[in-house]
Amino acid sequence: MHASNLPRISFQIHPATALLLWLFFVIWLEFAAPFSLLVAGLILLPWLQIATRIQFRRYVRRSRWLLLSLLLVYAYATPGNLAWPALGSFSPAWQGLQYGLLRSARMLLMLAALAILMTYIHRQHLLVGLYCLLSPLKQLGIQVERLAVRLWLTLDYAETALAATHPVSFTKRMAALREGVPIPTAAPGWIELPVMRASRSDYGLLILVACAGVLSLW
Repeated sequence: MHASNLPRISFQIHPATALLLWLFFVIWLEFAAPFSLLVAGLILLPWLQIATRIQFRRYVRRSRWLLLSLLLVYAYATPGNLAWPALGSFSPAWQGLQYGLLRSARMLLMLAALAILMTYIHRQHLLVGLYCLLSPLKQLGIQVERLAVRLWLTLDYAETALAATHPVSFTKRMAALREGVPIPTAAPGWIELPVMRASRSDYGLLILVACAGVLSLW
């Protein structure tokens, strides 16, 4: 990979900062209280513009069976009071329904944040962020360039699959998995990355969000 000086165009923060914020958000979701999840949803709402909403709906549509499975597993596998006693053993538990809905809400917020990330950050800039985050691994003798590109291609393939609008049969999905993740044949032999340096505002934003996230868990 070769670096060149290119201006920032599509965002105001460093892509590595955006990736760290998304990763922190995903981890925070696992420990946040229901009220905090509601606040997080309200904070994300202004970012869900037309393009982002379209992306988010595609993610939800592709994940609908996983969301339903989570709800059913929690509803029937969690012990508690029966939601509909007349159904006997076929009735889910109230506690299970609550846990299932809470888990589904966490996943929906994660998908919303992912839609925002993939909409507002250009694919090339996303690779810049991955490269910057993985750079410390050079001290261990790891080829960061190759690792960053492979991660970028995998993420791009997964994002494309989530955003796909045409239905794909289960048989075709299994065949694609057996063949492995396809590498685009039109991919260039080398990739030119823009030189982008994190500013003080990037560090300040990370500290602010980290402090706010930790305080919200108390």
